[in-house]
Amino acid sequence: MKTFKMALLAALISSPLAAEGIDKTWEVGVFGEYIKSATGKETMTDWQQIEAGKGLGIDVQKIINERWNARFEVARTRYDIDNGNDTDYGTRFGLDAVYKIEDTDLYVFAGMKRFNNVKDYNAVNVGAGYSAEVSDRVSLYGEAVVYRDLDYGYTDQGLKFGVKYAFGKTKKSPVINDVVTKKAAPIVVNVDMDNDGVNDAQDNCKNTAAGIKVDSTGCALYSEKEVSITLNVPFANNSSQVNDTMSADIQRLADFMNTYKNSSVVIEGHSSIVGDDKYNLVLSQKRADAIKNVLINKFTIDASRLSAKGFGETQLISKGNTPADHKLNRRVIAKITTMVKEVMKKG
Repeated sequence: MKTFKMALLAALISSPLAAEGIDKTWEVGVFGEYIKSATGKETMTDWQQIEAGKGLGIDVQKIINERWNARFEVARTRYDIDNGNDTDYGTRFGLDAVYKIEDTDLYVFAGMKRFNNVKDYNAVNVGAGYSAEVSDRVSLYGEAVVYRDLDYGYTDQGLKFGVKYAFGKTKKSPVINDVVTKKAAPIVVNVDMDNDGVNDAQDNCKNTAAGIKVDSTGCALYSEKEVSITLNVPFANNSSQVNDTMSADIQRLADFMNTYKNSSVVIEGHSSIVGDDKYNLVLSQKRADAIKNVLINKFTIDASRLSAKGFGETQLISKGNTPADHKLNRRVIAKITTMVKEVMKKG
């Protein structure tokens, strides 16, 4: 009788359960992005010296099978133009074929896009991405992509981070447990002291902070992003003197370099076309050296991270012969772009 009761209890405990999942048919994503324009555009007035842009967009994916998706996306981007002194808005839309790499959360994609910003053009693109499930329906994803302009021959780059929601019916697959007739299996208690979703027995990082996304071993996951800053300091006619009105812009550059210790910069000096070209070359070098010396002496930036080069009148941004044109060309510019790692946070 005792044996019969134990068998009956085990049978009730281990009766078939239903494991739920999602039979995904569509996914809708919302993302933020960073677009880095081709370097050649930044000095061309017919491109309005377009630089980088930040935007928002949505994409819709049709799940074709376990390996392939078809995706449509549209985005609205705000670009920096005129050497960072103004902004312009643009749109992008197009289609991608997405291939999911087996047994990983990685995927690659390729497609066609239409850009409407300072100029309108068509582009082909290729890229790679990573998708991490938060739940059966919600995922976080990040992508890196390269766009090749078919009309003008330039290459732009982009980074995208977003969240997507899956549509589809809930599916149930039976999970059948063997009936224990002799002896009940021992109860296993799973302990997760830092509440990161990984049991302490498999957790290699047992003190992960709350809200941090972790890998299968309980250690924090990181993502990379690009950060940049642009300096544009005007100078008076026939002068390399740094005055107080320039300090705020120079300090912004110094603060950036103090935050990102591995960054370095080339400081470029430029002149207008007024005067002798050899004299202007020397004057532009003095302007670049003046900004470099301020960064070293006032803001204590290590000299090994700085270099200065004068270009004279060889890289005019305005080719007219008016006082306004000359004023635009009398300048020192610098731009720093670097990659930084950030801890990924749970959605």
